[in-house]
Amino acid sequence: MKMIDVSMTARDHWRWKVTHDITSDFGEDSDFRSSRVQLSAHAFTHVDTPLHCKPGENTMEEMAADAYSGEAVVVDLSSKKADEAITVEDLQNAGIKDHEKIIILKTCWDKTYGYETREFWSKAPYVTMEAAQWLLEKKPEAVAFDFPQDYPLKLIDSKNPFQVKDMPTHELLLKNGILLIEYLCNLSQVTKERVQFICLPLKLEGFEGAPARAVVIE
Repeated sequence: MKMIDVSMTARDHWRWKVTHDITSDFGEDSDFRSSRVQLSAHAFTHVDTPLHCKPGENTMEEMAADAYSGEAVVVDLSSKKADEAITVEDLQNAGIKDHEKIIILKTCWDKTYGYETREFWSKAPYVTMEAAQWLLEKKPEAVAFDFPQDYPLKLIDSKNPFQVKDMPTHELLLKNGILLIEYLCNLSQVTKERVQFICLPLKLEGFEGAPARAVVIE
């Protein structure tokens, strides 16, 4: 058995502020080192519930413990270049069955640009509306990505706000109850087409998403 950590390291980033305060440290007044962290629920490797873009849906503590974990099919899209669309044709011959527990789209994009660079976001491949519709029709429980999967995320420096209607995976998948697992990394280390995937988000009451630690087991 081989366990591969496919989670980003949460640290201060140009896109997300991570505040790390040491509240007590070793010394005359304490036998412990303790810290406090503040970061976005949608920063680094994280999950979304449909509540992220659809009112009245479940919050994180209401999700099943295994909602984001289980058998996964890994779709190798590592041949995709900068700014290249991921199409229906890219997915049709990838061994995806109906009603998969999890589909992982593997571009190995973090090997081209590290996720701390702006190019990771602005030059990434992206999922087309037609490809998202095709995934929706396969009815998986969750889809995972190792790249910023919706085209508007490429415009991260733009002053224009994101609109969900322009984000295929959010508009077509998440709104229809297919969970999203975003910003995996290190998928270049995954060699098998079918793996066990463990993704455990924080159980945050009232939240529509949460940071997660994700691993692949081969």
